This record gives sequence, C-alpha cells and structure tokens, in this order.
Amino acid sequence: MPAPSSGSPGYTIEAREGRVVEARVFGLRTAEDAAAYSLALGTQLLRMPSDARAVLCADHRPVVIYPQAVADGLVALFTQMNTRLERVAILAARSNATLVLQLERLVREAAYPGRKVFFAPEDAQGHLAPILTPSELRRVREFLAEYRPTL
Repeated sequence: MPAPSSGSPGYTIEAREGRVVEARVFGLRTAEDAAAYSLALGTQLLRMPSDARAVLCADHRPVVIYPQAVADGLVALFTQMNTRLERVAILAARSNATLVLQLERLVREAAYPGRKVFFAPEDAQGHLAPILTPSELRRVREFLAEYRPTL
C-alpha cells in the first residue's frame, strides 16, 4: 500500500471487519497531525457497536520517528483509548530501532497491558487472535500483508 499523496493525512483508519480497527501511519509531523489522527481514530471507534470494545491493529512500519509534540499527543491518545480498546497490536520495523524505542516508551507511559509493540506481523496477529473471530483474524492478516515498503 503506497503512502498517501501530498496533502493527504499521514495515516489511514478503517474498520472493514467486525470490531477490528485498522490504522496505518505513514507519518505524523506536528501536534496538529497527532490531534487529527486522534480525532479520526475516535470517530471510527464511535461507529463500533456499543456492546463490544474495539481491537486496534496499528501499523507504524512506514514511520521514521515522531517529533516530541507528536509523541506527547500519542501518549494522550493511547491513555484516552485504554478504556475503549480491548487489545492493541502496534507493528514497527525492527530495522528502525529509534522508532521502536519511542513506541515502547509511549506504550509504557500509557500503562495498558493489552497494548504491545511487535516487529513481525505474525506476532501482532498472535496477540490479537485469542479475542478475534475467524473473519476478523483473516482481515488482520490481509491488512498487515498489504504493506509494501518503498525502497
């Protein structure tokens, strides 16, 4: 999946199957970008059935690093979403050690044991699988397979 075109937000957020929310982040450069991402994710969660907590699969593999203002916004978002999400898998590229350390710090600061950072799509799927229906798990696999890094 290619990055959004110039002028587009630095992310995509969709819910195609059940209660799984798919987020692919290409880059958030400003606090305003982080706020827009937060609003878009919140809007998507409001569309979910009220009787079930959503599951988030967030693919950050395209990201290089987040500026501090964005990182602060993400911690606020993560903390706010703790009660609305049953489980979260965040995928990062193992080759991007700086982003991995940053995401792991953000996850620690948000203090929610159901949110974890992974390097391999299979590990992210394994974290989510116990609470997903077969069709939701199939969609998570498809979503994570769609990403093709640009060289």
